[in-house]
Amino acid sequence: MSTVLAPRAITRSADHRYTFEGKTYPGVTGILKVIDKSDALMSWAARNTAEAAIALRMPPEGGTQPAGSDGLWKLLESVGQEGTIKALTSRSSWKRDEAAQLGSDVHDLADRFIRGERDLVIPENVAKHVHGYAEWWQASGWTLRTSEAMIVHPVGGYGGTLDLLCRDRDGKTVLADIKTGKGVYSEAVLQLTAYGDAPLIQDQEGRLFNMPAIDRYAILHVTADGVREIEVPIGALEKVAWYACIDLALWKETTKGKRL
Repeated sequence: MSTVLAPRAITRSADHRYTFEGKTYPGVTGILKVIDKSDALMSWAARNTAEAAIALRMPPEGGTQPAGSDGLWKLLESVGQEGTIKALTSRSSWKRDEAAQLGSDVHDLADRFIRGERDLVIPENVAKHVHGYAEWWQASGWTLRTSEAMIVHPVGGYGGTLDLLCRDRDGKTVLADIKTGKGVYSEAVLQLTAYGDAPLIQDQEGRLFNMPAIDRYAILHVTADGVREIEVPIGALEKVAWYACIDLALWKETTKGKRL
């Protein structure tokens, strides 16, 4: 990265809005909520509800279900039909929260590892993710330029926090994003597009730089089975799609609370 431009110029609020030179901008991930993910999310929520119902009918692991001990029937007797529906359908909410917490823990531990920390206390539920990431990092040949760095695009009107800016084994600058869910969705491409197109980047030490030219974009899909490195081509079409998301998000904000 180039010479430091200014100290601690970008700040981030708890709700991930970014302020630069007195003006506040929405975050990239917030803007991307305008993309319709209902097909995948509805299927996922429906599956979680079905799994919750099945779990109430199943005996404990290694045991047998005694007569009259059906958990689903007991729940119906206890809280009624509406209460049972709420209990079953809420499963997707706490499953989503669990997934978000796992992703947060993996991001934090992975960042600390590549920054040189080795005496990490790793929770059992993310141990395979973190160990797999550590093995991948050591074999990748990548070297860190900065991580968990804030970006801002004053003209484009957005801010964000990228996961990794590195040099690969060939010395090329690679911008990467870590994903820990079961799948990787297409909006991750637009997320990388937004980060790479921002002109300003601020590292964890609070130093502001010009964004360097990005040679490669990648998504690191980190699961309990290891790391899948996904090369992401980003060109003019991805940039058009990203800036269309900004326009749509702004339009949606102006219509909030209005009834037709």
